[in-house]
Amino acid sequence: MPSIIGSTIVMKGELVVGEDLEIEGTFDGTITGSGPDTVTVRRIARLRGEVSASIVRVEDGTNLENTVLSGRIRLAE
Repeated sequence: MPSIIGSTIVMKGELVVGEDLEIEGTFDGTITGSGPDTVTVRRIARLRGEVSASIVRVEDGTNLENTVLSGRIRLAE
């Protein structure tokens, strides 16, 4: 089960994750995966910054403002 940044959460800063993560809320900063992890960015999320993980899944229509994604990038279903 992934960790979740819920839709009402607003975060700013640097986050290092060692497990799967889902983003539904607002995140401004850097997310770095430290293992075989998947970061999923949901359609309702607002993301600004940089995401680096083994797999980055992004739902169609997601707000990626000035965002850099690295890793295996996939369109989430």
